[in-house]
Amino acid sequence: MKILQINKFLKNVGGAETYMFQLSETLQNLGHEVKFWGMADEENSTNDFADLLARKTDYTSQGIIKKMNSVVDTIYSTENRNKLGQVLASFKPNLVHIHNYNFQLSPSILPEIKKHKIPIVQTIHDSQMVCPYHRLFNFQRNESCTKCVEGSFVNCIKDKCFDGSLFKSVVGAAESMLYHSLGYYDKYIDVYISPSSFLANLIKKRVNKEIKVIPNFTIINPPLKAVGQTQDYYLYYGRISEEKGILELIEIFKKLNLKLIVIGKGPLENEVKNNIKGIINIEFLGPKYGEELFDYIKNAKYVIQPSKWFENCPMTIIESFALEVPVIGANHSGFKDLVKDGETGFLLDFSDKEILKRLTEIDNITIDDLKENVKAYYNNNLSPEIHLREIISVYKNVLNK
Repeated sequence: MKILQINKFLKNVGGAETYMFQLSETLQNLGHEVKFWGMADEENSTNDFADLLARKTDYTSQGIIKKMNSVVDTIYSTENRNKLGQVLASFKPNLVHIHNYNFQLSPSILPEIKKHKIPIVQTIHDSQMVCPYHRLFNFQRNESCTKCVEGSFVNCIKDKCFDGSLFKSVVGAAESMLYHSLGYYDKYIDVYISPSSFLANLIKKRVNKEIKVIPNFTIINPPLKAVGQTQDYYLYYGRISEEKGILELIEIFKKLNLKLIVIGKGPLENEVKNNIKGIINIEFLGPKYGEELFDYIKNAKYVIQPSKWFENCPMTIIESFALEVPVIGANHSGFKDLVKDGETGFLLDFSDKEILKRLTEIDNITIDDLKENVKAYYNNNLSPEIHLREIISVYKNVLNK
């Protein structure tokens, strides 16, 4: 099978790119031919169709003239549509698997794929189809937000959701209004894949197409030499930012006689460092990667994720489960898809006044049974083998329509 993977970024930026590259590697190991198309960048991990990649777009560093030109390309890019047309004519894939494409690539590429009579599978990595800002979070109010899910996309403009910018918010809302009014998301995508029921249920409020729920998977690379030896610490790892609830988590652990290790990078690094000065039970290690990170995960008593914003299918949970570590997560969104409360971890309201008592109770629980439950749940639901079987089934069904 010849598969073209499309994503705005062709380098590891976040979970969507990690997933796309790991999926593609696994498909290639099974003998399928996989190529990539997206935005040009000197840091790209792949160089397929180098002369036909979309021009690199960095909205944060543009002057006003370039911004105005980018508005047109954000809403509809004839250039990207034509470039992709040449890629499709050259590669002749059996199907296209799309990931993130709004803004930098634009939905204008969808009718071009259909013009070539190629089926389209899309993995939904975020909430863009129901939230122009695609985060379901308003940073100005520091709270989750679902106003646009069933209401008007004008809410994005009223609340200046895009970085507090009226200009950016108008562009984002206009893009959403246009493509929903034209029915692009119903007309051109053959089947959607959502990594969580939570996100699938949101998308169904605006899109009338089949959505297949298939959780993400991960490849632990390099494979670890041994399972972890549980040590007496809790681990937060991920982005060090407001929406992840890291500052609130630190305040909680300041009041507990429990050790917290924090790993990651982000805009709140200096604030975290200042907040834990003189606090002996909290340690900030900065970013860690690969085997060094996995060693911290596999030896943790629990991985703890207090995210304030809605998560789709957190890779931190899948990685933790792959390493047989239970997770304490926020009691909402994609966490509820993965964490079975009291079986593979715990779901908590981190703003609850009883949070200190609850965490103390959890710390006194023997975790051997939880670890066995995590291992069984991962093997039966989240392993690479199960994921690939589900993906290939989707591909075959689309090709046989």
